[in-house]
Amino acid sequence: MTCLPDFISWENLAAISNSAFTTSLVGALAGAYAGAKAAQQIAERSKERAEFQVQIRNTNAAITLSFIVCNAAISLKRQQTKGLCDSYFNKKAELEGFLQRRKAGDSPDIPFEFQADLRSVPFPAVPIDALRSLVYEKLSVSARPLALVATLASALSSLADTIANRNGLIASFKQLSPQVREAALPALYFGRPYGEGHVSTEYLDPMTGLLNLTDDVIFFSHLLCKDLATYGNKVLDKFKSQFKGVPEQIHAIELSPEKTAGLMPPEEQYSEWLSGFRERNQQ
Repeated sequence: MTCLPDFISWENLAAISNSAFTTSLVGALAGAYAGAKAAQQIAERSKERAEFQVQIRNTNAAITLSFIVCNAAISLKRQQTKGLCDSYFNKKAELEGFLQRRKAGDSPDIPFEFQADLRSVPFPAVPIDALRSLVYEKLSVSARPLALVATLASALSSLADTIANRNGLIASFKQLSPQVREAALPALYFGRPYGEGHVSTEYLDPMTGLLNLTDDVIFFSHLLCKDLATYGNKVLDKFKSQFKGVPEQIHAIELSPEKTAGLMPPEEQYSEWLSGFRERNQQ
């Protein structure tokens, strides 16, 4: 049995517990707890809202950077590579037909005439490092957008090397003497046999790469824009379902059909990459 000191009795304890002071104290403690709990909930809601806003803003920034890359590649193709490559491969096809006719005995003494296009091509400055940092470190994306960034970065690196190689070859062609240039340039330029069975594809390979890699950059950067927009709209929908008065929007990137006519590579050209990725998603 518990004994209380003489100066404290059960009656005194009951009186204290029922006093206005005790009632006020308990009420104050309960109010403080409820207030702290409410403050914590408000803080958590504010943090969650801020995280949504950061994701949306970073997504918009990534979409913008992807569009800058895509637009730069489209401009490169429109202003430089399309005309250059079309002219080159058309002329190469003409040469093949000319040589077949000569082999058949048609006009053996007529030389094949062409004008080598020895203009250098500039590599566009694009924000691939900033884009990669945003997508890898600031966004909660997975699957195809991550693969697209890696593929796009690889295509840009290969395109830069290809342009540098071609520009270097052009410089070496210009240093050839007139006699050597007249004799050897057609073979070197079009990747044809020369001398004692030698074949050089040093110029043909960069021209093929220039054609394909420019398309790669356009396709993968444009697809990344669309995938990021899809991700951003999912985040935005979730944001709107939990909070009111959401002012953010996901950037809508649209390419003018008039400015991109004949410049956008067909999706069928990348069916193997796309189907392979769908297979990985389905596993």
